[in-house]
Amino acid sequence: MLLLGGCGQVITKPTPTPFTPAPTATPIQPHLTPAATSTPTATPVPATPIPTATPTPEPTPIIHTLQPGDTLIGLARQYGVTVQSIQEANGITDPRGLLAGQQIIIPTDPEARLDAGKPTPVPTPPPIRISPLVFSQGADGLWAFGQASLDAGEPLEHVLIQVDLLDKQGAIIASAQASLLQGMLLPGEMAGFALRFSPPPAAFDRYQSRIVSAQPAHAPFYHRDLLVQDVLFQSAGESVITLSGQVRNVGTDAAYEVAVIVTLLDKAGQVIGLRQVKASPPDIQPGERAFFSAELIPIHFPVADYRILAEGHRKLTPDE
Repeated sequence: MLLLGGCGQVITKPTPTPFTPAPTATPIQPHLTPAATSTPTATPVPATPIPTATPTPEPTPIIHTLQPGDTLIGLARQYGVTVQSIQEANGITDPRGLLAGQQIIIPTDPEARLDAGKPTPVPTPPPIRISPLVFSQGADGLWAFGQASLDAGEPLEHVLIQVDLLDKQGAIIASAQASLLQGMLLPGEMAGFALRFSPPPAAFDRYQSRIVSAQPAHAPFYHRDLLVQDVLFQSAGESVITLSGQVRNVGTDAAYEVAVIVTLLDKAGQVIGLRQVKASPPDIQPGERAFFSAELIPIHFPVADYRILAEGHRKLTPDE
C-alpha cells in the first residue's frame, strides 16, 4: 500500500515493490476495463506482433463526440461544413434530442463544405506518435492497449486511432477504432486508449496503427486546474488494483463533469490497465474537493508505474 500526495495535473509514481498475484488467479476485468484471461486458444495471439510502419494519417472520416454546449451551428462553423450536411449524415430531425457523449459523423465530401467549389487545402498530419501496443485475449474479444503522445504544436482533441491486424501476406484481416480517454491532448503528454476486436481473428501476424482524425482543441472549454492529492494505491483481492484519492479545484472557475483517467504501466512503459471514472461530486467549485476511486485488473503483472489525470469542463463565455 502506497500513499502519494501529488502536485500538478498528472500524478506519476513508480511502484518500488510491485506485488504479484497468486499464480492460480485468473483476472476478470471490471466494468470499463477490458477483461483478461489466461485460457489458451487454439491459435494463440502473438505476444508481440510485429508492428508495421504507421501510415500517413487520413483526414476522413471525422467522428465528433458531442460536448456540453455543442450546437449544430457551432459544429458547422468549427468544421467548415453546412448544418444541413451534418443533419443528413446523421439522420438528425430534431437537434434537441442530441446528448453529450453522443458521437456524430462530420461529412467531409466537397458538397458539404461551406466554401463548396473552392480548392480545399490538404490537412497537415498532426505530430502524434503511437507507442507499441499490448494485446490481451478476453472473453469478449481481443483487446489492444496503447498510448499516444503529441510531440509539438497546438493542443488537440477528438483524437481517433485505428489499429489494423494483418496476416503473413500483409492483408488486413481486422480493424478497430478508439478515441483517447482524455478529451484534450497537450504537447508532451501521453494519453492511453483501448480498443476491441470482436469477433477477433483466429490469428494475426502483425499490426499497424494510425491517426484517423484529430482536431485543434478548443482549450478554453477544458478545465485542467485540478490537483490530484492523497492517492492511495492498494491491492483489493488477488489481482485487482485500486487507486483512490482527492481532486481539488485550484483554478478560478468551476469545473464541471470532472473525470479521472488512471493508467497502469509495466516496466517497459506499456499500458497494461486503463480506466476513466467520474469524480464525486463531478462538479467542483474553486477551492473545493471531490473524491475518486478506480478498480483495475492489469492484463499482466507486475505494475511498475501509474499515471492519474483529472480533466473537467468550463462554462464558456459568449466570446469564447
